[in-house]
Amino acid sequence: MVVNVYVSAVTTDNVSRHELLAWVNDLLKASLSKIEEMSTGAAYCQLTHLLFGEEISLKKVKWNSKNEVDHINNWKILQTAWKAIGIDKPVRVESLMKAKFQDNYEFLQWFFKFFKANYTGEDYDALAARGGEAFPAGGRGGPRVARPAPSRAPTTTTTTTRPAPARTAAAAPVANGVAKRTSQPASNTSAQKLEEENGFLQQQLQEMGESCTAIERERDYYFDKLRRVEDLCTMIVAEQKQVDPQEILNILYENNGAVPENEEGAEEAAEQVHSISLDDGETF
Repeated sequence: MVVNVYVSAVTTDNVSRHELLAWVNDLLKASLSKIEEMSTGAAYCQLTHLLFGEEISLKKVKWNSKNEVDHINNWKILQTAWKAIGIDKPVRVESLMKAKFQDNYEFLQWFFKFFKANYTGEDYDALAARGGEAFPAGGRGGPRVARPAPSRAPTTTTTTTRPAPARTAAAAPVANGVAKRTSQPASNTSAQKLEEENGFLQQQLQEMGESCTAIERERDYYFDKLRRVEDLCTMIVAEQKQVDPQEILNILYENNGAVPENEEGAEEAAEQVHSISLDDGETF
């Protein structure tokens, strides 16, 4: 029988995102790198399969699709199974599919506690359950069964039936003309290698320049957020107001059109704010 779990938002025993990712990757033999990758619903389908076996079918789960329709299908499979099992947790699919850190982090926090309450410790072959597919694609998933290479027996017969003439032995003492012809391909190869190395170094230089620009932009972006949080704290102290964590979260997650690709700094700050306190009556 399923054990439903209800988690208060003011709980102080939250698990960090790094621990949660390591936990999911270990159970599923996956290589997820961000909490946001849970937004496809595929991982939750397999974690539910781990807990409740044939109560959920993985045949139609799309593990590595980038298509939003496939993600919706994954969540429908999950919700249908949860309803049959008796899991009464509401799933805000629309919010989770936006792949925002905070929503997916909170949902995974809840599922972690739900899993601990229902796990019986049985062995589970995650790779076999999803047909050996790496998750995500290109990750260090299970080994694929390689097709056997076609046999090349005819090559051995051709080499034995038509032996090469023995004149190669006489070519060794031949004078300088032959030596020049044989050395020319070597010099061409060296020049080609130098050109390839030069192109590679030029590409690296360009990428380093772009990285420096991105780092400077990211520095300015987070410094501006820090300055605004400092201004808010100064105003709260001056006016003797009570701290509202939501105001800080609004600053951290406000999109002003210059958000860098790497939002780990904002995510870490949001974890700290979230673990301090939220509405005492809120549950998720």
